[in-house]
Amino acid sequence: MKIRFRVLTSVIALSICLTGLAFAYQINFGALMEDTVFEENVSFGAMRRSTLSRRPIQIPKAYGRLITITTSNAGTTLWFESQEGLIRNVNLDGAVPLVIERRGELN
Repeated sequence: MKIRFRVLTSVIALSICLTGLAFAYQINFGALMEDTVFEENVSFGAMRRSTLSRRPIQIPKAYGRLITITTSNAGTTLWFESQEGLIRNVNLDGAVPLVIERRGELN
């Protein structure tokens, strides 16, 4: 009975920890999306300044080169071709401004 209680307690504690991580990061079809915001200052002269908020995402370099971008009502899809000839897609919400970082590895 004690072992079962410890296992149950460990599972609950692990699920709470993972839930906390899920709020910070979300993996969406190959892209790691963060809940942080990247602030970008844009200037078109002294009187025309603006601050843009963008959501940072990470896409592994191993996905290869970007070969095309397609759009639909559901969102935007980035298509990558690796050196081995594999075609991968990353689905994005086209209405959200992004900053894309190419880092991370495939396992």
